[in-house]
Amino acid sequence: MSAQSWVPLLIGTALPARPFASGAGLVDLLATAGYAAGATRVGLSRLCADGSLERRRDGRQTSYRLGRQMAETVTSVGGRVESFGRSVGWDGSWTIVLASVPDELRSTRRRMKSALAYLGFGRLRETTWVAARACEDEVKDLVESLDLAGLVDVFVGRPSALADVDAILHRCWDLGSLTQRYSAFVARFAPLCTAVSRDALTGPDALLWWMRLTHDYRELVYRDPELPPEFLPADARALRERVVDTYATAHGGLDGRASAQVRHALGIDR
Repeated sequence: MSAQSWVPLLIGTALPARPFASGAGLVDLLATAGYAAGATRVGLSRLCADGSLERRRDGRQTSYRLGRQMAETVTSVGGRVESFGRSVGWDGSWTIVLASVPDELRSTRRRMKSALAYLGFGRLRETTWVAARACEDEVKDLVESLDLAGLVDVFVGRPSALADVDAILHRCWDLGSLTQRYSAFVARFAPLCTAVSRDALTGPDALLWWMRLTHDYRELVYRDPELPPEFLPADARALRERVVDTYATAHGGLDGRASAQVRHALGIDR
C-alpha cells in the first residue's frame, strides 16, 4: 500500500467520529511503518485535492479529517468486514446485471466494474454480470450514484435446469485463488491468535501487525465474492471459517493497544 492509501484506513478505523487529526502525527505513524515523510505529505495533499480529506490550519499546525463521502466508504467497508463469512442463509436467488456503457463513459464503466466486483459480481459475458445472492437494492444504489439509468438492467431469479452452474462459477470466479488467499492469510496471522504471542510484541510491533492484519483482511474481503458455502470447494469452505476466526481473535487482541497508539499519535486521546 502507498502512504496515501493508509491515511483513510488509519483515520477511519481509529477515529470514526471524524475529529480533526494531527498531520504531524500521521507523518510519524507512517514513518513507524517505513514510509518517508515526503511520501506521506504528498499523499495527504492528493487526498485533500480529491475531497477524500478535509484540511484545517491553526498557525503552523495542520490537521485532517475524512471527507463525508470517504467516511461513508470506510464505514461501508467496515460493515462488510464485520459481516464477512457469517452466513445468514441463502434462498437460492441470483442477481443478473446487463450493462451496456458506451466508450465515451469508459471512466464510469471502470468504476461500475470495480463496484460490481466489490458487491460480489463476476463477469459472465462481456456485458453480463452475476452474483449468487439477491442484491437488487445495492445495484440500484450503484446505478443512481453513477447516473447509469437506462444503461443497466437488473434481474433477480434462479438458473434454469439447463444451466451448468458449476461452469458458471468457474467462468465468473477463480475459486482456486480463493483457496490460496484464505490459506495465505491463516498462515500469516494464526500466530497472533494466542495471547502469549501478542503480549510479547512491543508497542510499535503491535501497531505494525494491527496495520498488516487490518489491511490484508480488508483486501481479502474486498476481493471475495462471498459465495454461498455450498459453491466453495470443501477446503476453501473450511479455510474461510478459519480466516474469519483468525481475524476475530487476532484483531480483538491487538485492537485496543493499536488504536490507543493511533489516537495518541493523532492527538485524540479518547
